[in-house]
Amino acid sequence: MTGNTVTHHGTVRGNRHRLMIRCGLLGAGLGILTGCATGGEDNWNSTAVGDDKSIGELDLRSVLLVTRDEGDPARLLGTFENNGDQPLEVTITDDDEDITVTVPAQGSATLDTLETLLQTAGDAPGARTSLTATTDAGDVELLVPVVDGTLDPYQPYLPTHLTS
Repeated sequence: MTGNTVTHHGTVRGNRHRLMIRCGLLGAGLGILTGCATGGEDNWNSTAVGDDKSIGELDLRSVLLVTRDEGDPARLLGTFENNGDQPLEVTITDDDEDITVTVPAQGSATLDTLETLLQTAGDAPGARTSLTATTDAGDVELLVPVVDGTLDPYQPYLPTHLTS
């Protein structure tokens, strides 16, 4: 009888061991699938930065403002992608001014290389501020983050002066 009890416990231990291995493999598999569901590293910039919207054939991607402080000049960053066959003009408006950017047909305007400045930021760094983007196809409200030079990637875009 004692032998049967040991054998029985040995079988239970073996089953427990196999069950623990299966649970571990299941957990690892779920972790891998969850990592795939987040979009991976390729989508990090588009989901982690500014606002994304579309107007007709124009896609506005990762739109944000960089400024030193509320009331200081602000640099508009992001990418405007034109999926149409004609150049598009997009006007970005805040509470007190507007700026216009021309986006080539089947092309893009990347605002990290095209200096686009507003006289003042609508809000202090750390907040989100409202901008309106307008084309011939209509308009859309953007709720964009306002950032400063605390994060190294934004330091080169801090406005030092206004250009006319």
